[in-house]
Amino acid sequence: MSKIYLINVGANSSHQSKARCPIRSDGTFVYVPFPYSGSDYGTRPYPADAWLFTKGLRRNQTHADPDWRNLTYGDYVANARAASLRNASPSDILLFWSLLWRNEGDDWNSFESDQSWHIIGALRVEEVLREGQNFKEAKAWNRRRAKANAHFEGDSLGIGHMVFIGAKESSALLTFAVPLVTKLTTRSLLYRAIRTAAGEKLPLTGKHWSSFTRSCRPICDLATPDGQRRAMILRDAIQAKNSTFDLLSG
Repeated sequence: MSKIYLINVGANSSHQSKARCPIRSDGTFVYVPFPYSGSDYGTRPYPADAWLFTKGLRRNQTHADPDWRNLTYGDYVANARAASLRNASPSDILLFWSLLWRNEGDDWNSFESDQSWHIIGALRVEEVLREGQNFKEAKAWNRRRAKANAHFEGDSLGIGHMVFIGAKESSALLTFAVPLVTKLTTRSLLYRAIRTAAGEKLPLTGKHWSSFTRSCRPICDLATPDGQRRAMILRDAIQAKNSTFDLLSG
């Protein structure tokens, strides 16, 4: 039975002086990949719309992933924070969330100080490629999409790398961001839909909520009634702002 994995992507608080994801008052947003520091460069450049919301970077000074145009996502699963993705398989759902900053303009100079975390998109996994696999080992109709992912520096994936290819009909970068949490309260979507790794409600005091979301992990197991219930909370929250996208379709 399918599981939903929660994955944090994009420019984060540690990158705020160089790159930020903007959100407008109507809920529309731009996904901005995180920047590399120093002299590190990626194999794919910043998308044109994201480039406007960076400062002092080179065009390819980023890890441009997920690839929303081709609906793929790659990760280095040898990193402990991504290790749980080794178990992700076809029909699982990758749910992405990002830090967004209020910006009513069209460039870096229009950023305001307000920030919050939102769900921005999802991939229903159709196919998985693992370390050592060549993009040509994907299904014929997925090969071009797979090869375009930033984790393919050559024809084959390096040690510890995986690429997930999304089903086109049930994967999307959302049009409208879905508020996940600003400050954790019982009304926050994060609190209502997500549990600790031990299956308990997130604490409202004590440890900060971010300590429970720092690593990628499955947050809903659709084989269980509770997992189904919380998955439907997520589905309904997403559909309330993006009426044509059903997280659990099929």
